[in-house]
Amino acid sequence: MADEREQGQPDEADRQKVLMLDEEMRDMPREVRNVIAPVRLSGKDHMQFRCFPGIDCFNACCRNIEILLTPYDLYRLRKRLDLEPEAFLFEYATPYFLRKGELPVPLLRMDEKTGRCPFNTDAGCRVYEDRPVTCRYYPIGMALMRRQDATEEEDFYFLIKEDHCHGHRQPRDWTVAEWRRDQGSDGYDVQNKDWMEFVIKRRSAGDMVKTSLPVSEMFYMASTNPAEFRRFAFGSSFMRRYQVDEATRAQIAQDDLALTEFAFRWLKSVLYGDPFVGVTPEALETLRERAARKAVEARKTPDDSGGQS
Repeated sequence: MADEREQGQPDEADRQKVLMLDEEMRDMPREVRNVIAPVRLSGKDHMQFRCFPGIDCFNACCRNIEILLTPYDLYRLRKRLDLEPEAFLFEYATPYFLRKGELPVPLLRMDEKTGRCPFNTDAGCRVYEDRPVTCRYYPIGMALMRRQDATEEEDFYFLIKEDHCHGHRQPRDWTVAEWRRDQGSDGYDVQNKDWMEFVIKRRSAGDMVKTSLPVSEMFYMASTNPAEFRRFAFGSSFMRRYQVDEATRAQIAQDDLALTEFAFRWLKSVLYGDPFVGVTPEALETLRERAARKAVEARKTPDDSGGQS
């Protein structure tokens, strides 16, 4: 049995885990779907892989790829490069819409001539300690999915095998969980938890549910630009309309990570009724009065409005 695994032959247990990924994979380019090994993995499942300077395919995976930048990716890279949010986005990111859920996300901009990652050098990654979570996961991918009949999100993983990557031939065995811990992707997932949950909720709504422009703009602002979201929260009527305690106000006024977490919890409260950021009694009364006025206007007949048609 061990020989079969070394030769890449699946055993019966693997056959029982063949992925039903049609719904998830239709968002992926065909070239991506073609390199995914169709086996659903958990944290306890094993993989064989090793990457290191000197392997004959070194740096081959760092070009002609789409790297989605999560909020924590952006936070780490901005600090590493000492750039303000607007400056980083201008120099290194390209907006992209996820087809399912219609949410705008930033992609790392590859070099137009070479297709190479802007942080890649012949010696390797120049921001390796702060590299994005997509790079940390490779050659594992994580599926974001929430079944309609499930009460909680369902995480699972899959293996990516590209022709140019020879790391799969290296005799090093890991479980998925071991690989994630070794690469630090598990810590990134903790930091991105609220962002990931919001993405899952929008995706699980289905193709017929459109994301409004104001929601898209708020989502992108919260994802990419904590300084801009801070100006919005403290420079508008936001703090009068929502119940934000003094300790939270003080924290999000200074801490970008706390602000990003707050922003996504607020979005989930507004759109999905999650009990995190409530509306103040004064704002709630204003909303009720506005709704009552609209109801009265809707019931008016032409005679009630002076005979106007």
